Amino acid sequence: MSTPAIYSCKDDEHGMDDPQACETTADILGPYYKPNSPIRENIIPDDDLTEPLRIEGKVFGSCSDLLRDATVEIWNANADGTYDTSNNFLFRGKFKTTADGVYRFKTIIPGRYLNGGTFRPSHIHFRITATGYQELVSQIYFKDDPFIDTDPWASTTQARERILTVTQDTNGVDIITFDIYLNKA
Repeated sequence: MSTPAIYSCKDDEHGMDDPQACETTADILGPYYKPNSPIRENIIPDDDLTEPLRIEGKVFGSCSDLLRDATVEIWNANADGTYDTSNNFLFRGKFKTTADGVYRFKTIIPGRYLNGGTFRPSHIHFRITATGYQELVSQIYFKDDPFIDTDPWASTTQARERILTVTQDTNGVDIITFDIYLNKA
């Protein structure tokens, strides 16, 4: 189980503490986690023709300390909502953050799948580790997904800041920016 990362940061504009300014909340690991994903930036299989999504962000060890060599691991379903459980590690990978704390992946917006009587919204799983910091397991969701309100994890107030808007870069590629904050161990 992962502990939510919560910091007390100053809001420079108002001079007040803003506890959510440096917070990345935890979410469930889920049943499809598979350890030992390969280090790679592109987790889309070569034969997959789904529109790509670029995910990028920075990993922080406090409100402003960028973490070098943090491991960011992601996994998601394919466009049909199916997870690969083979040793091919399709739609799975990890990335070591750069000197300036940056990570990036190329994946897709995953499909939804039935969870009991309702569909899980599209989501991407994250597991972040760094020496001297608590492990964080989390997920991101996509704004305007019709299944967010009925999902027991995406509909919580803790998930609110992890429901993200897809934008496009200057080349028309879909992009999500997700900065991550870790607690000291």
